[in-house]
Amino acid sequence: MYSIKQAQLLMGALPMADITIYYMDIRAFGKGYEEFFMQAKSMGVNFVKGKVARIREKDDKSGDLIIRYEDVTKGVVKEAKHDLVVLSVGVVPNKEVPSMFSNEKLELDTFNFVKQVDELVSPALTSIKGVFVAGAASGPKDIPDSILSAGCAATEVAGYINRFKGIHL
Repeated sequence: MYSIKQAQLLMGALPMADITIYYMDIRAFGKGYEEFFMQAKSMGVNFVKGKVARIREKDDKSGDLIIRYEDVTKGVVKEAKHDLVVLSVGVVPNKEVPSMFSNEKLELDTFNFVKQVDELVSPALTSIKGVFVAGAASGPKDIPDSILSAGCAATEVAGYINRFKGIHL
């Protein structure tokens, strides 16, 4: 979705730009995301379901780049010329987070993001009492979901601190 947003911004600034997004999966799962994807297509963004295998500079010193990719819908290898190539990678978890805790083990989910103990009732709670998670630490999120997550974590922190009000630790 981030790549689609960047493509739309570029199309807004340079309407004649020729933009192609090579993808394996379009993860348009949130509210309004499918419409956002369709809007990018209607603006002229070209979407190619394909595995990019190699990027090389064209031999004629023009500076053009040649992308070699497998068009997975047709099962054939193709090449395409582009002026500029931007690589967009998926979100990966910070591998150092679990080592921040020496006395207790912070549980991770199957993708190695911080595990939310109860994602529906209290998504900020982790396996360690007094440690809360927000934003992309618990998995890929867009900005609105990250803001909601931060609000939830702030509420949990306030409640946690309030329990110790008047108690001297």
